[in-house]
Amino acid sequence: MKNLIICLCILSFPGVSLKAQSLILKGSIRCVVQSPNTTKGAENVVVFPNFNPQKATRTASRPSGYFEINTGVPFSTLEDKVVTMHAISKCKDCEKMTRDVYITEDKDRQNKTDNNTYCTIKDWLLTTNCKQAEMKPHSTDSILKLAIKQSPQDLEKVSGATALVGSPTLLNFLTSAASVLAPTGPVGLYSLRSFEPGKISYGHFLFASPLSNSDNKGFNYAPNRLMSEAVFWNPSAMALNRKSGSIGLLTNVKNNFKLSGYHKLSPNIALGGGFIFTKQDEFRNISFALDGGFVKKIDSIEMNLKEYTGFISIGYRVQNNFSLGLSIKSIWQDFNVPVSLFLDNNNNVADFLDDRVTNQKLDIDLSASYKFHNALQIGLNIFNLAGSQINNDAFVTDSIDNYQNQRSIGLGLLYKWQRFNFGTDLLFANGGLYDIAFGVNYVPFNNALLSAGIAVKQLSYSLSFKIKYFRIAYINDNDFLINEKNKGKSAIFNGYIYGGFVFDLN
Repeated sequence: MKNLIICLCILSFPGVSLKAQSLILKGSIRCVVQSPNTTKGAENVVVFPNFNPQKATRTASRPSGYFEINTGVPFSTLEDKVVTMHAISKCKDCEKMTRDVYITEDKDRQNKTDNNTYCTIKDWLLTTNCKQAEMKPHSTDSILKLAIKQSPQDLEKVSGATALVGSPTLLNFLTSAASVLAPTGPVGLYSLRSFEPGKISYGHFLFASPLSNSDNKGFNYAPNRLMSEAVFWNPSAMALNRKSGSIGLLTNVKNNFKLSGYHKLSPNIALGGGFIFTKQDEFRNISFALDGGFVKKIDSIEMNLKEYTGFISIGYRVQNNFSLGLSIKSIWQDFNVPVSLFLDNNNNVADFLDDRVTNQKLDIDLSASYKFHNALQIGLNIFNLAGSQINNDAFVTDSIDNYQNQRSIGLGLLYKWQRFNFGTDLLFANGGLYDIAFGVNYVPFNNALLSAGIAVKQLSYSLSFKIKYFRIAYINDNDFLINEKNKGKSAIFNGYIYGGFVFDLN
C-alpha cells in the first residue's frame, strides 16, 4: 500500500509527466503523366486532416508527392476512428480528392526511433493529368495562409462514433480555397504588358568578365605571368611580354567559356584571337493584358540569355618598355521576349508565344602598356570606341533607357616582388567606377602558380592553381551569372568550379 501511494505521488508531481504518442499521418499523392499506367508524385498539392485545416502542408518535390503531418493529437484519441484526408489541387472536379483512413495500431511504422505513432496512406492517385493537378507555388502559399486562420475541431466534444466530422470552419476553408483556384480572368489572347524586375544583368557581361568571372583578377589590364586573357583585355601586353605565344582555355562547362591564343609574328608584332561565351536563365514574373484591361500575372516564365563575343587582336612593341594594341570584335546578344498567351476555360495557359531577339555589333578597342622599370607595369584599354549598344533588359522598347552602352575604360597596375606579383584592375563605365579588383599570385615552385583575387563592388572572389599546362579554379561571382533552371544540389556545383589549360610558348 505504501509503495502504491509513493507511485501515485510521483506521477502526480508537476515536474513528471507521461509523454503521449502523437499520431503522424504520411503518404504520397500521385498523378497521371501521360497514360493511366504512367504516374509520378504530384507536387504542390495541399493535404490536411478534416479535423484541423491548420495542419495543412504541401506535397514535396523530393521525393515528389510526399507529405507528412504531425497531427499533435495523441494516438489514443484517434484510435479506431475514421479520419478523412482532404487534398486540394488545381483540378477542382477530379475524383479521389479525399481519402478515409481508419486509425489502428497495426498500421504503425516498425523500427521507429521516436515516441510517435505513424499511419501511412497508400495508393492515393488523383485520376487526372499532373498538369491539371499541380498548382503554382504562389497558389499553394495562398491556400496555406488560409489554412492557418482556421480553427481546429474540438476532439473532446466528438461523440463515440467512428467517423470524425469536420467542423463548420472546414466548409469555409474549402470554399475559400476554391475561390483562390477559381479562374481569375476571361478566356482570350493576352498580350505582354510588363516585366517585374529580374535577376539577370543584360548587357553587362563584357564589364564583369575580367573582374568577376576570371581567375586572373587584378592582372587582366596589365597582364604578365598569366597571358591567357590578354587577347581580350589588353592585347598590347602580348608584344611587350617575353613569351612568344600562349593558348588558354577557362570554363565551368555550365555557363561560361573562354578560349584564346596569340603568337608573335616577329619580336615586335603579336597576333591573337579569342572567344567568350556566357548564358543565363531565370524564371520571371510577367504580366499579360487582355483587350478590355484585364491583367493576368504569370510567375514562372522562363527567360534565357546568351551573350558572346569574338576577338581578333594585334599588339605592336614601339619601344622596349612601351607597346600599343588594337582589337576588332563582334558582340552578340540573344534572348527571348514573351509576346502573348492564351487562357482556356479552365484558366490554363493553352498557348504561349515568345520571340527571339538577336543583336550583333562590331567595335574596336585600343590599348597600351608601359613598363616604368622591371618591377612596375601599367596597362590601359579603351573599350568599344564605336559606342556599341545592346539591350539591358528583355522588355524591348524604343526607349534609349533600354540599351546599355558598351564603352568603358580599363586601367591596370602591376607590381613584381620576387615570387609575388600584386595587381589592381579598375574599370570605368556608365559615367563612374564600375568595379575595382585586387589580385595576388605566387610561384611556389617551378611551373606552378597560385592566384587569388577579389572584386570589391561585386563582392566576387577567386582562388586558382596552375601546374604546368593545367589549371583549376574556384570562382564565386556572387551570382552575377544566373542559372535557375538547372541548379545543383550543392552551391559549389552551380558554376563555381572552373578548369582548363594554358600552353605558353617560350
